[in-house]
Amino acid sequence: MELSKEKWSESLKKIKPDVKNIFYKGKIDLLLDDSPKLAIVGSRRMTEYGARVIEKWMPVLVNKGVSIVSGFMYGVDQAAHKACLDNGGKTIAVLGWGIDWPVATQDEEMYQRIVEEDSLIVSEYPDKTSPLLWFFPQRNRIVTGIADAVLIVEGSAKSGSMITARLANRFGKKLLALPGQVTSRVAEGTNGLIRDGKAKAVTCAEDVLKEMGLAPGQLRLPSAMLRAGSNDPLVSLLADGERSVDELSRILKMEVSQVLVKLTELSLCGMVSESEGKYRLM
Repeated sequence: MELSKEKWSESLKKIKPDVKNIFYKGKIDLLLDDSPKLAIVGSRRMTEYGARVIEKWMPVLVNKGVSIVSGFMYGVDQAAHKACLDNGGKTIAVLGWGIDWPVATQDEEMYQRIVEEDSLIVSEYPDKTSPLLWFFPQRNRIVTGIADAVLIVEGSAKSGSMITARLANRFGKKLLALPGQVTSRVAEGTNGLIRDGKAKAVTCAEDVLKEMGLAPGQLRLPSAMLRAGSNDPLVSLLADGERSVDELSRILKMEVSQVLVKLTELSLCGMVSESEGKYRLM
């Protein structure tokens, strides 16, 4: 379907060069609402290190209500889309080809998941427009333009990720970069951005949230979080009194790691505090 320009968000209208059309499949409201959006981009030759970081950080980002934007290519892009969906989050995939162009067989499952799980696929190209080399850097301006911040996970000094980084600086978007090993080729770009002061180094998901203005006292979605928390069994337990992580894990029959993710989320939004290993409602 094509999105009528009367419904375009301000972020879409401000993209330069101008976007002429937006075609989509899935939940278009995801593009138009004011939920925080983080673009995650990086190397197609993603390392195990990059994959681990995405998997570790994603639950915290998703639990904070952050939507993930990326370009649907293999490597970092698809790892970000997958981790987001696996954690119950919402993701936006921006294609570098026509909205109806048939994707590769190995990409079909991810494509269908995005459409079926209340997420979104968009393209500025109609029908079965075949991908051309220059479509991909063009696509990057949309990835950057609709996001509040851009996180570069990995990228060589001359990769497409560096094009996205330059666009983020040009558009005035927060540019974040994951530090990497100095001997790794796919870390040359990210380390260079940090060294040259063009990107802020982030070493945990909480760093990302802070840079996006989602640290305690800076919430963008407090009412939604409170509504969600009112029906949360973990919140109900804490309403009866302070508890340790082990107690919560045992009563709720959840893994300790899952309980910690929930507690981190609630702490970041100012609903829970911790003292001497015990958690309580604020």
